[in-house]
This record gives sequence, C-alpha cells and structure tokens, in this order.
Amino acid sequence: MQLRTQTTVTIRILKTMLASAFLFTSILFPAAGLLNAGAFDTLKEFSAGVEFHALPQPDHAPAADFVSVLRPLKVYFLNVGQGDAAYIELPDGTNALIDAGRSKAKTSYLASFLNEHNVTKIDNVVLTHPHADHYTGLQYVFSNIRVDNFFDTQADNTSTSVDESIRAKAQALGVNIVHPSAGDILPWDPREVQVKVLNACSEPVASASGQFLNDCSIVLRITYQNTSMLFTGDMQEDVEAELVKEYGSALRADVLKVGHHGSQYSSGDAFLAVVRPHDAYISVGPNNYGHPMPSCLARLQNAGAIIHRTDLEGTMEYTIGGTVSPSTPDAIGSLRY
Repeated sequence: MQLRTQTTVTIRILKTMLASAFLFTSILFPAAGLLNAGAFDTLKEFSAGVEFHALPQPDHAPAADFVSVLRPLKVYFLNVGQGDAAYIELPDGTNALIDAGRSKAKTSYLASFLNEHNVTKIDNVVLTHPHADHYTGLQYVFSNIRVDNFFDTQADNTSTSVDESIRAKAQALGVNIVHPSAGDILPWDPREVQVKVLNACSEPVASASGQFLNDCSIVLRITYQNTSMLFTGDMQEDVEAELVKEYGSALRADVLKVGHHGSQYSSGDAFLAVVRPHDAYISVGPNNYGHPMPSCLARLQNAGAIIHRTDLEGTMEYTIGGTVSPSTPDAIGSLRY
C-alpha cells in the first residue's frame, strides 16, 4: 500500500517536470520547440493512457487530500500522580481528555497543563469509570472550561455522591452527554481518525465494588495513519479475556495505556499476546497498592513492550504523523514533555 502511494506521487511529479521542460525549451529555442512538439504530443498520449489514482487512505477515514496526512495526532500522558489523565490533540484541530486525575484544585497539574496549552474548550471528555482518581479533576474542568461532549458510563459508584454531582454539573451546563456502547464509533475527527469503543457499561448499573466499576471502564481503540492506541481505563483480566475472545488480533495496538496503573489484575499474558504493544504507558504516582506491580512489569517486558511511567518520566508526549516528506508519511515519536 505504501509503495503504491509513493509510485503514484512519483509519476505525477515526473509528468509535471517533463511538461515544464518542454515549455521552457520552446520559449528559449523556438526551433527546438517545433521539433519537440511531436514528442510533447507523444507524452500527452502516454499520459492519457495512464490511470493516476488518488492517494490511498484508510477505509474508515477517507481524507480529502494529501496534505491531511501531514497533520499530527498528539497524546499527552499527564503526570497527575496516582490517577489517570490523557490529553489528545486531533489532526482536525479538535481535542479530547480521557479522565482527569484526582485533584480539583486550580493549582493541580491538570489545571496547569491546560492553562499552559491555552485550552479554553475541550470537544470530547471521557470518564472511563467513576473512581476518584479518574473523575475528581472533572470538577475543575466543568467549572472552568467549556466542554461540548461528555462520554460517560452509566455506572453509579454507590460509595460516593461526587460522581453524580459531576454528571449533574455537566447536564446543567447543557453539555451533550453520551453513554457509548461496545462497538460504537465515536465521531472525533471522523474523516481521519477512528475511535472505537470496545467496552462500556451503557445501561444503568450501581455498585460499590471496585472490581465491578473497574470492569465498567470505557475502553477505546484510537487509530490514525495505521497506528493504533488502546486506552483501557482500569479494566481487569476478566474483561481483557472477553475482549480477546471478541476481537482477537484486532486488538493489536502500537501503544497501550496500561490498565489500572500496573495492577497485578491487569495486563494479562493472553491479552498482551494479541495486543503486542511497542510502547506501554503507566499512569502512576506514590501509592499504597504497590503499583506498578512487579508481576505486571514482568509481563509487559516479556511481551516486548517499552515501558514508560509518569512517576519516573513525568508527562510524556506520543505523536503520530506530522512529517513533511511524501515518501515517509508516518513519523511516530515518544517524547518527554
């Protein structure tokens, strides 16, 4: 597929260069131009018989032109301590926030990051599941930043009322609230990026069980320019097994946001065997749980993943695309922010 793209571009450029050369010669040397006229006609006849295809695009996201593949998708894995938060800049200029960490303060790292990046609006906010280390920062977000769409589970954490107050705040602000189901494709930059929901509790449920709420996590597979990223919330091995059974090798992802901060109950061998991540990002801070667990780190290493940790590396940026060379349309980097 990539070779076909490069070949198409090469033929088009060659055709243009030859036509320009004939025109330049005709202006400087009229006699030569007459001699070359027949050759130019031959070129036109040849060109008419050649089928020049549009640049191939992923089936799920046809782009309008070649320039579109030059725009990057950037993900920032935020250093919010023992919690989760990832900020995404999409190629079309929109953005998304997946979880928001455990601090609602205006002095929190999340607030500082958004202010430094001049974020005054977030197009898509996702709460993977109602645990405090994922939702508390949304109190700051909904109070200070315009949000267009809120993607949420219908799982109610009966051990607290804070999750319900955040949902009530979003509703009062007129935010578009969406409860996605497994299999849904979310309309974030739909021409270029596929965002597929792999797991969610889309029907009303209530529980105080940590495991139950973890397994209600919204799980997203985001694909752009043949690179995929898997955001897993805090899902555990039982849901991983269900996804392996449902999707098999279609779970393959270049980047894995490691489930449940590197818990011993997530990132099982069978799951990692089909995902086969090149990079694994663990959002973690000082904690009493032992996260990331040595057993989880060993499984990730055995799967061949390069492990990144926010507690050791701080906020990290992963970029897809953004090159200026037609011959190398994909540039992937993992950078410390």
